[in-house]
Amino acid sequence: MFKKILVGTDGSDSAAKAVEHALGLAKKTGAELLVVHAYPSPGQESGPPFGPAEPTPYVEIGKSILQDVERRFAGAKLRTLLREGAPEDVIVEAAEDEGVDLVVVGNRGMAGTKRFLLGSVPNRVSHHAPCTVLIVHTT
Repeated sequence: MFKKILVGTDGSDSAAKAVEHALGLAKKTGAELLVVHAYPSPGQESGPPFGPAEPTPYVEIGKSILQDVERRFAGAKLRTLLREGAPEDVIVEAAEDEGVDLVVVGNRGMAGTKRFLLGSVPNRVSHHAPCTVLIVHTT
């Protein structure tokens, strides 16, 4: 059924639930699980009003988040990806690049009136992914 499943993580509890769900599906179907973390491009953050801020070590933070996933799910058939860009763009591009069959995202960001706008990651991914998208209730 599924050969490759992609799930994004930002290290939050909500994202961990989406990863767990995706891993369960991967185990049941024999699929490879790809876990991606997106970090902001340089210049996407605003500095303080009195000069530039110290650069945030986004790459190191991302590596740490993905290492936590690898440790937590040791022995699972998974591969991690660290990419620069907006989360929704990174997830869609990784799905295209890797030829995944399913993208799993959490529903975080789809509450209240936001669920009707195209501003949330799950909503944007669901509209632009090149494959089936599963939105997992994580909140």
